[in-house]
Amino acid sequence: MRIIAGDVGGTKTLLQFIDRGAVVAERRYESARYPTFDALLNEFLPFCEPPIDAACFAVAGPVLDQRAEITNVGWSIDARQLSAAFGIDAIALINDFFAVALGVPLLTPTERLSLNAGTRRPRDPIAILGAGTGLGEATLIWSAEQWNVIPSEGGHADFAPQDELQSRLFLALLAKYGHVSWERLVSGMGLVNIHNFLGGSVTDAAEVAALAASGDATALQTFSIFVDIYGAEAGNMGLRVLARGGVFLAGGIAAKNTKYFTDGRFMAAFLRKGRFRELLAEMPVDLITNEKVGLLGAAEMARRLVKR
Repeated sequence: MRIIAGDVGGTKTLLQFIDRGAVVAERRYESARYPTFDALLNEFLPFCEPPIDAACFAVAGPVLDQRAEITNVGWSIDARQLSAAFGIDAIALINDFFAVALGVPLLTPTERLSLNAGTRRPRDPIAILGAGTGLGEATLIWSAEQWNVIPSEGGHADFAPQDELQSRLFLALLAKYGHVSWERLVSGMGLVNIHNFLGGSVTDAAEVAALAASGDATALQTFSIFVDIYGAEAGNMGLRVLARGGVFLAGGIAAKNTKYFTDGRFMAAFLRKGRFRELLAEMPVDLITNEKVGLLGAAEMARRLVKR
């Protein structure tokens, strides 16, 4: 089985050619250098040995009728057109967080960091949250002898403050946005919102991380609040889906700042659910350290296309 898996974003695109389960070629491309996705894919194909049985590309944005728009670079991607242009019979486009969810069951123990051992029930639901540019949420359920993804837009549900400081933060953001979702706080923009609420003045999450690394008190407090809120929503999701198969944290913020998640603060917020604390304590919680988990999911979808 020869497949191509891709993680396609407005900044970078990562492609893999996989032959009989082994990654034979992997290339990273700066998306803005290419006028179309077709042009980029055409540059990768010489690294692939034909025939290609299937391909799946995870894209940063919604997929409607197997079409996707990558707004940052002005690309329009159509799976059917790609299939005709490149002679690959089976091509699928999936949302990038859908791909992350599909990749979770394929992670090895070395590709995740345990925050709570719990007691994993192998075929019970799995919850996945990912704070990055936005807040992705999805659930995995076992059915028809495979893991299937239930997508969600839960990151846009109403944020619930947990203490007086978070209540004041909520009111400040309510005045600014009119509606305060979890994503306004658990994401890159969330780090900016929290930092600036505390009196800082930054424009992106990387600045907050750099300031925290230098020991800046406001940035460190920002991460403390961020982790509290992230943990609270992760606990909410664990309860919503009874995630006895585990709760997984995806996204670059957690993967690049693990020290703020391993000091006990995250799990304290996760478990702060009153009478259901003991139930949550039984759920394994893991932080995903493999930043290519979306590629694992895209490859899994490509394999499923061949088997259909």
